[in-house]
Amino acid sequence: MFRPRSGFVVQAYRFALDPNGVQERALRSHCGAARAAYNWAVGWVCASWLQRSAEESYGVAGAG
Repeated sequence: MFRPRSGFVVQAYRFALDPNGVQERALRSHCGAARAAYNWAVGWVCASWLQRSAEESYGVAGAG
């Protein structure tokens, strides 16, 4: 559970979206692009981790 530090004020707003058809398509497109970028990054991190694990199993020293 989030608890702000003493002396800090937390303020939040909630907005309802009511896009028209063109705006809704644009929002969906942006969400899809963000998801694709996230999936790419996760895939890259996992591939790098697996590659490093394989290198360690072969006794390849780390770069730093």
